[in-house]
Amino acid sequence: MAIHIMDQNIFKGDYNAPGIRKIFEENSIVESWLMFEGTLAEVQGELGIIPVEVADEIKNKATLKYVKFERIAEFHAKVKLASVATIRALAEACEKNAGEYVHYGSCSPELFENTLSYRIGKVLDIFEKDLYTIQSLLFQLAEKYKHTLMVDRSHGQQGNPTTFGLVAGIWADAISKHIERFQESRKRVLVGSLKGAFGNHASYYAIAGEKCLEMEKRVLERLGLYPNKISVRRHMERFAEFLNLLSLLSITFEKICDDIFFQQRNEVGELEEPFDSENQIGSSTLPHKRNPVFSEAVIAWSKKIRSNASAFSETHMRDSHDIIGFAMEDLIIPETCILAGSMLNSMKHILGNLKVKKEAMLKNLNLSNGLIMAEALMIALSKKTRKKQAAHHIFHKIAMEAFEKGIPFNQCILENKDICVHLSKEEIQNLLNPGNYLGMNDKCIENIIKC
Repeated sequence: MAIHIMDQNIFKGDYNAPGIRKIFEENSIVESWLMFEGTLAEVQGELGIIPVEVADEIKNKATLKYVKFERIAEFHAKVKLASVATIRALAEACEKNAGEYVHYGSCSPELFENTLSYRIGKVLDIFEKDLYTIQSLLFQLAEKYKHTLMVDRSHGQQGNPTTFGLVAGIWADAISKHIERFQESRKRVLVGSLKGAFGNHASYYAIAGEKCLEMEKRVLERLGLYPNKISVRRHMERFAEFLNLLSLLSITFEKICDDIFFQQRNEVGELEEPFDSENQIGSSTLPHKRNPVFSEAVIAWSKKIRSNASAFSETHMRDSHDIIGFAMEDLIIPETCILAGSMLNSMKHILGNLKVKKEAMLKNLNLSNGLIMAEALMIALSKKTRKKQAAHHIFHKIAMEAFEKGIPFNQCILENKDICVHLSKEEIQNLLNPGNYLGMNDKCIENIIKC
C-alpha cells in the first residue's frame, strides 16, 4: 500500500502532475541509468576506446527490454549500491564478454548525478511550457479587464482605485520573470561531468589519454547537459538553485491564491475560483459552502516546496562525495517537482476559469463614500496651493471625521472653506470619480502584454 499521500488511490488525483510523475517513476529512473551506460559505451566505441562491436552490444542491451527490475533488485539486496546492481544486471544481459566494458572508467556519482540533471532538464521543459500557458492566461485577463474598476488594498484597508486588469498584469509580470529565471538557470543547473571518481580524469585518461575530453563532450551533448571546466562533484548548489527557483515560483502562486482566497470571501465576493456545482461538495454538513480548495491546496504546497528547498540548502557533499547528498536528492527533488507540477496545473485551472465579479468590485469601490479618492483631492489641492503637507493635513482631518461619524466624504469636502476656495464643485466631483484616477493604467498593462 502507498504511504505518501500523493501516491494513495484516494488522493493521488489531487496531485495532478502526470508528466512529472513519469519522469520520476522507477522505470524512468532506471531507463535513464541504462541510457547513460549505453551512451557512454557508444561514444567510447566511436573514439576507439572500446571495440565497436562491444559498444554496440552494450548500447543495444541497455534497455528494460533486456535488463529486468527483478534482477537489479536481487543484486541490490546483496551489494547495497544501486549503481553496481544496475551495472551487474546490464553486464549479465550482454553477450560476447561485452559486459566487462560496462561503466568503463566511470563511477557511481557520474551515473546518478548526470542522469538526475538529465531528468531535471525534462522537468524544466514541462515547467516552462506551463508557465507560458499561465502567462498567456494572465495576459488575457489583463486585456479583458483593463477597464474593470476595483479598489486596491494595503494593510487590509482600502487604498486607491485600480483595475483588475492591472492586478492581472502585475501577476503576469511575475510569471515572465520566473520564465527568465528558468531559462537563465539552465547553464548552471543542467551541468554534467565525466571526470572519474575524484574529478581529475584519472581513470578515463588511463584508458583513453586525451581522448577522454572529447568523450566527455560527446556524452554530455547527447544527454543535453552543459560541460563544466572542472569537477562539479562537490557542488550541490546547482540542484539547490533549481529547488530555490521552485521556491520563488511558489511565493508568487501563494500570493495570487491568497488574493483569490480573500477576494472570494462572501463579504468581498470579487473573485471566485472554479467550482463544479453539479458534483463538487464544499462541506459534509453545510450544503451552501463553495470553498476555494484549489487555492488552499496551492498555498499548502507552496509552503512545503519552500521547506524542501530550505532543507536541501542545508546539505553539502562531505569530502568529494558521500551518500547523504544522494539521499537528499532522491527524497526531496522528486517530491518537490511533483508538488510544483501540481501547483502549475492547478494554477492553469484556476486562472483559466476564474470568475471576475464586476458588480461586487464596483460595490466595494463605493463602500467608503469617496474616502479612497482622498489622495487625488489632496494632490489637486497641493498643486493649487503648492503646499503638499498642508493639503495632506486638511484631507486627513476630513477623512478621519467622515469615517468616524459616518458622514459622506464629499459632503465634508464641500463644507470645507479651505478646499472650496481653491477647488470648484465641478472639480471636486470630477476628482471624486474613481475612473479619473487611474494614472497610466492602460499603458502599464500594454507594457506587460507587449513585452
